[in-house]
Amino acid sequence: MPIKYFLSFLFACLCFHNTSWAQLSDKPPVKDNLENDSSRIDIINIDKFKERTTSTGLFRELTGNVHLKQKEMHIWCDTGFIFPNQQVEAFSNVQMLQDDSIRIFSDSLYYDGIQRFSRLRKNVVLKDTSMTLFTDKLDYDLNTRIATFPEGSLIESDTTTLVSKKGTYNANTNIAHFSDSVRITNPNYKLTADSLAFNTQTEMAYFIGPTKVYNDEKVVYCEDGFYDSKKNYAELYKNARFENREDGKLEVAEGDTIIYDGADDVYYLIGNAYFQNEDQEVYADTILMDGKTEQYTFRGHPRFKSRDTTSNQSIIAQNSDYDAINKTMIFRGDVKVAQDNQIITTDSLDYNTETKSGIAKGNVVWRDTSAKLKITCGQAFYNDSTKYLLAHLDPILTTLIDNDTMWLRADTLISLPDSIDTEQRHLYAFHNVKTYKSNLQSLCDSLYYDAIDSTFFFYQNPILWVDGTQFTADTIHVEMKNSKINQVRLFEKSLIVNTNEGTFFNQIKGRNAIIQFNKGEIKTMKLKENGETVYYATDASGAYMLVNDIDCSSMVLFFADKQIKRIRYEGKPKAVVYPMSQVDHNSLFLKNFQWLDSLQIKSKYEFLGIPEPIFIDSLLIDSTALDSLSLDSLALDSLLTMDSLALESLDSSQINQIDSLSDNKPNKMGKMDPNSPKDKKSAAKKGSKIKSKAPDSTLKKRKTTTSRKKKLFSKNRETNEG
Repeated sequence: MPIKYFLSFLFACLCFHNTSWAQLSDKPPVKDNLENDSSRIDIINIDKFKERTTSTGLFRELTGNVHLKQKEMHIWCDTGFIFPNQQVEAFSNVQMLQDDSIRIFSDSLYYDGIQRFSRLRKNVVLKDTSMTLFTDKLDYDLNTRIATFPEGSLIESDTTTLVSKKGTYNANTNIAHFSDSVRITNPNYKLTADSLAFNTQTEMAYFIGPTKVYNDEKVVYCEDGFYDSKKNYAELYKNARFENREDGKLEVAEGDTIIYDGADDVYYLIGNAYFQNEDQEVYADTILMDGKTEQYTFRGHPRFKSRDTTSNQSIIAQNSDYDAINKTMIFRGDVKVAQDNQIITTDSLDYNTETKSGIAKGNVVWRDTSAKLKITCGQAFYNDSTKYLLAHLDPILTTLIDNDTMWLRADTLISLPDSIDTEQRHLYAFHNVKTYKSNLQSLCDSLYYDAIDSTFFFYQNPILWVDGTQFTADTIHVEMKNSKINQVRLFEKSLIVNTNEGTFFNQIKGRNAIIQFNKGEIKTMKLKENGETVYYATDASGAYMLVNDIDCSSMVLFFADKQIKRIRYEGKPKAVVYPMSQVDHNSLFLKNFQWLDSLQIKSKYEFLGIPEPIFIDSLLIDSTALDSLSLDSLALDSLLTMDSLALESLDSSQINQIDSLSDNKPNKMGKMDPNSPKDKKSAAKKGSKIKSKAPDSTLKKRKTTTSRKKKLFSKNRETNEG
């Protein structure tokens, strides 16, 4: 992003104080003892002298080495005329000197000694201690010390030329003002402006109109601003813009104000700052560039957008820094990276522009909108070009399967596309892998998901639960179709177990197994090699009748309503039927039988490690209390779980109403009749109950907490009132 040196070359043309000119041989004139008349023009020297009296007064004709003086002003010429009203006309080798500081040369001069105003024409040269100016027409007021050049001017140095159609120079302020088609030409650049001012003493240049400085590679534009050549410091305002086309590239910098501090080689873009290079464009409140270290600072919610149409990447943050030498960018605060269908939000991001890779840290959320995937974690590594993502520090993946959220957790997650040109992604999960869906849960050490085949591969001691049925094997494959489970394959030491009440266990075992699903339910189960089954038959009411123990090399089990309806054997089966009361059920456990219910994740709250909320079915609420509080069951639950700060915002009457709500017991219809003897009797019982799915201990804890918060509220209220 090198805007380095973009102003250092602009203003050399304005330093005219070093222009060298031939020194005048004239010595300062000597005063003569003439009568004291402020408007009188005295003759200091002449070679020839003629005078005659006219009707208006004395007329003098002067020839050869003419030297005239009026107060601090001197005039030299080859030929001159003094008119009766103190007017002078001078011709050939004309020089005018004021205060030994302003010297003007010309071919001719007209001077009004009363008005102290002069007009100099042709080959005019104005020179003071810090500037030399050329023009063909110049008017100079000795009273105001202002020179006006109305028909064009020229300033030249060894390498620089400045021209303008109009201009003025104030000898009191040392400010030259050029206007109308100002042009500066230098071997390194050109300048065009509507108006330009320059202080010849302080070497300050002022841009007071549209100004453009350019060469074959760089362009600077502004409509207001200044440049201090002594301090090498510039400020550009109003549509300030810089363009750099060096080496065939295009860089653009804009801002309400562009500041260049040459002493420290620092550049600032302040207010609506914008920078663009061949790779990206950046918007920010402020952009700072250190030319010495080639480090950039972006402040005020910078927004980065890739100019590569194939990537469409954009990044926003609260602040950012860029190291051009190391090609590293740092983003801090509410970082968001978007590219194609992928979005990353994080607290911080360190990014390398050369490798196109980044490390995100803190509250990382990665989304793939096309694949409907989301990964949250504490830290992630990703690459723009390969679209590779590695997440660790408690990564959690969520996706939609059959309009239901599936959660996946592991020590490390890796997501990458099948190829650069496809949106299909593969997923790898390593170590302590857990998944949860309302009807599907699993545990394993590692997992792979093939997006092309829509298949999950579970490795190293995998356990799979589908609608309460437990599947174990050395390796498990789960194939999805239309976001539903289509097929489960078990490889080596396959075992399938389920139970209704945790006492009697249906068991299906084989070396390998293929389970086919239909609309999310098991349709067939095919066992290959060493097939064994133990299943409990029930009657229409669900009561157990007998237990079947069957061995066969291979078999196919057909299911309906989640029950085995028939079995097709491939080979000669060995079957034994036991009455329920005449068998030791523990002896029916197949080899390597394990019921791993204690490892199964029962809810998403358990999966996420957060408390499960309490759902209140109904409340015994007085109608007047209901009207005054306008609370439904969910609102009451929110009040019961308020922290102390929230309760402090309620008054004591509302706190009492909340307690009264939690002390009432609902009747079957969920309403209370205060006149009902049954309700009066219920209210008089030892303790009221709230119908809830949560344990009683949890409700008691909630109630105790509410009471404690009520006391805290009362104490704080007393303190405030005191």
